[in-house]
Amino acid sequence: HYIYVDTSFAKQGEKAVLLSSDLQAEEWSCLRLVYQITTSSGSLTDPSQLNLYVRFEDESFDRLLWSAKEPSDSWLIASLDLQNGSKKFNILIEGVLGQGNTASIALFEIKLTTGYCIECDFEENHLCGFVNRWNPNVNWFVGGGTIRNTHSNLPQDHTFKSEL
Repeated sequence: HYIYVDTSFAKQGEKAVLLSSDLQAEEWSCLRLVYQITTSSGSLTDPSQLNLYVRFEDESFDRLLWSAKEPSDSWLIASLDLQNGSKKFNILIEGVLGQGNTASIALFEIKLTTGYCIECDFEENHLCGFVNRWNPNVNWFVGGGTIRNTHSNLPQDHTFKSEL
């Protein structure tokens, strides 16, 4: 299952807000969202937007942690490290409707775990703490530039959008 913003009767700029219960992180935490933003092709000038805020106890304002407005045909993942502290806080997830009511903002997963988020783009030429379990026939290789396998379908480098 997933949750989504129903835009059937909404007007441009209207917001749907999802508020967490009170949270407290005495250690660093990782907040992970699996989300998707879709829109009609004619509404790219003012797209719908997904925002993530933190609200600390005893504060009257919300701090923007992350924002996305790029439409996608598939689910995307956002991972954010949340700093430890003694104050209680809430997470606010806000869907803002862009131009047209054919937009859709959906969340497939919201996950908060103890510890840092592990993200790796392999630009540093290592496996980011993962271990390659050796197999005489097939293994993972950190690459860039020319791909060893000439039958590969990889179109471009995901991080820098450059040719492989």
